Amino acid sequence: MASNFTGHFTRKRRDGKADRSNRPGLIRCVFLLALTASTGRAFAQSEPIAVLSADISGFGQPLPAVAANPGDRAVFQAGQRLFATPLSIPVLGPLFNNRTCVACHFQPTMGGSGEFISEIHTRADTTGLPVHTFAVDNMLRAGPQSQAGATIFSHGLAAVPLGCEISDPDCTLSPCQEAEARLKNFSPDLPICDPTSASFAAGRNCSAQRQSTNLFGLGLVEATDDKTLTDLAANQPSAIRGTPRLLDEFGRRRVARFGWKDDGATLRAFADLATANELGLTTPDLPQENTTCADGLTQFGVVLDTGEEPEDRPDASGRAMVDRIVDFMRELAPPPQLKLNDTARRGEQLFGQIGCAGCHVPTLETAANPSQFIPPTTGGVPISTTLNHALAHQTFHPFSDFLLHNMGSLGDGISSGTAGPDMMRTAPLWGVRSKVRLLHDGRADNLREAITLHDGQGRDSAQQFNALSPADQAALISYLNTL
Repeated sequence: MASNFTGHFTRKRRDGKADRSNRPGLIRCVFLLALTASTGRAFAQSEPIAVLSADISGFGQPLPAVAANPGDRAVFQAGQRLFATPLSIPVLGPLFNNRTCVACHFQPTMGGSGEFISEIHTRADTTGLPVHTFAVDNMLRAGPQSQAGATIFSHGLAAVPLGCEISDPDCTLSPCQEAEARLKNFSPDLPICDPTSASFAAGRNCSAQRQSTNLFGLGLVEATDDKTLTDLAANQPSAIRGTPRLLDEFGRRRVARFGWKDDGATLRAFADLATANELGLTTPDLPQENTTCADGLTQFGVVLDTGEEPEDRPDASGRAMVDRIVDFMRELAPPPQLKLNDTARRGEQLFGQIGCAGCHVPTLETAANPSQFIPPTTGGVPISTTLNHALAHQTFHPFSDFLLHNMGSLGDGISSGTAGPDMMRTAPLWGVRSKVRLLHDGRADNLREAITLHDGQGRDSAQQFNALSPADQAALISYLNTL
């Protein structure tokens, strides 16, 4: 995993001036971050976590062609390392949900999903952004420390996990968090949105929780031609027909495919949104902070935010940190599928018979030349010829049409562009056997419950599943546990 990459940042110095030096000190050990994430109250679930019932070895590897090519493999490893790099004040924030990508994408390995809720949205929020859990002006405590005559922690202690959480009813909010709560009309007692309820119809505010999605195989998803997805929609029966969401990204209109509401059409845009909203890192594509609440503020001698943007800039190779994160995602292999036994083969047949495969489409194929529509890095570097070849003409098995569907009460109640409150992207089922929380807000901790909670365009399949014999239900679940 080692890499010589030491990406260039616009570091905010304590004197308020920009410092564009390399930041090798920014690289931290993944273990420390994982320990921080696992001890945090912010994302803890009170319900028991399901026991994994299937083999989850082999997740998180690069595409075979990437592993075999030294140049592409080095790019993957550099991205992998930056994916696990914690950001520090003043680059971090001022509002953020965590310090690094791997803190939300770690289960069952780096690039996966998570076992906690990583975002909260409110219906009354007009910005379309998540409610940020933490703020840099509520992260440091206790001031400088000394031990045995030596000064240690000269700028105070970092709060564990990452400060007082905006969703904690006992939290005394910082000024940044108070402004966030006002902007997003957030309070910890907001109920979960039900788009089919009378209170929702009356316009009352509510909240939606979302867990992170796994990132395995996303390079293949990005390399799929728009026409493949629009043709899927056109050929689906009217009762379950999906809706392509069209977005303007990097000079052309594209079919979205990433995120719970199809909020991104390319991995570059997807990563831009994630780094801005989850880390508070400004990038060449999104150079403005979401807020200036901490500009010029100092705490225990630390400048919390100076307003020098963007913080992330391309290095000499034409790649910023956000580009390295994209490299890692683009070159991740799909989850390995397990061999089917007789019971799982019966489940595969039932999966098609009761209509699950209508939206959870088992097989897609990538374009002949993905480099024609995959955008370059922020510094203008296109994907390599060898990676383009590795992504081209590939048959893969995501078990999704990547389209928006009306999910009735299973919708999250949040509107995002043309994605209405009851519309959700079909969740890819590849790698579902590795997940300990299911559905967008983790409301289901087993596959049986996740299936029965389907509503809207998924209701008929859920009802057909409920009508199956216990043996046939078990067979279908056995099949899902091979994905």
